[in-house]
Amino acid sequence: MNLDPPTDLCTGPGGPLHDVGVTGLSLLAFLGDGHTTRKGLYKNIVRKGIRWLTGEQDYDTGLLGEEIGHTFLYDHSIATLALTETYYFDDSPMLDSVAQNAINYITRARNPYGAWRYDVPPIGENDTSVTGWMVIALQSGRDAGLVVDEDALIGALTWIDEVTDPSTGRVGYDSIGSVSAREQGINDHFPTDRAEAMTAVGLLSRVFLGQTPDEHPIMRKHAELMLRALPRWDADGLGSDMYYWYYGSYAMFQMGGRYWKAWNKAMKAAVLESQRKDGAHSGSWDPAGPWGKQGGRVYSTAMMVLCLEVYFRYSRVIGGR
Repeated sequence: MNLDPPTDLCTGPGGPLHDVGVTGLSLLAFLGDGHTTRKGLYKNIVRKGIRWLTGEQDYDTGLLGEEIGHTFLYDHSIATLALTETYYFDDSPMLDSVAQNAINYITRARNPYGAWRYDVPPIGENDTSVTGWMVIALQSGRDAGLVVDEDALIGALTWIDEVTDPSTGRVGYDSIGSVSAREQGINDHFPTDRAEAMTAVGLLSRVFLGQTPDEHPIMRKHAELMLRALPRWDADGLGSDMYYWYYGSYAMFQMGGRYWKAWNKAMKAAVLESQRKDGAHSGSWDPAGPWGKQGGRVYSTAMMVLCLEVYFRYSRVIGGR
């Protein structure tokens, strides 16, 4: 197997517009390994990261970062998750209002009776990808004791149901059967048929929203589809969808049994074999896959570390920690 990446995969600093989101992902990776603002070998790094995030919040609106481009809500939701997870572990009164304001912004960004997409105020459009991050952030906020709008969680579940194909179990991006998003001229050359990214998002969202396979058999259909698209590192990066691997790892871990056994075997091979072991990049992962260019090496490394933390980052039953 040739694991040497093409030259253009070795650079990828990521886009500066995503600094808030990438910082959030990095903090989540540290938090997942037990490093908080109060304990752990890297507590000073976590403290600096949290301090920087709080400085990026608009006090009046609660937005983390700037309302630039059409994907700023991704960055806000990931950064919010980092804040709520930190608040959960450290119970710092300094983060109370910051985390709550970030949650409140998510609430205002939701479509009435619906879910989320790109616009604030919302314009009636929903998509599964943004919604998945929002669900996790809201549930983490609720676990941390913050005020969360229960209607937002109901709206998210309604959306997941709406875009789920009951015959196949596939979850669509913005409609039944629609594939994962790509940006024209940027990552539209990455195939959408090698992964079940939106199905993984839908499955994990159902778990976070309290559904179980016994009561909702559609979850097993989701998992069956994902078994046909197990993680596999591609040297050209075209099939290395780290976004999918992240959601898939957490969803399949929750499913357990043969689903997790097959996924875990493939995930470990794909992730461990592709980690760089040379020079300045040692320990990191090349920014491969459809979102590597936007997120850069820090994004890819944080996502792969989070995959490897799946065994202990969340309990087997969400909400039981």
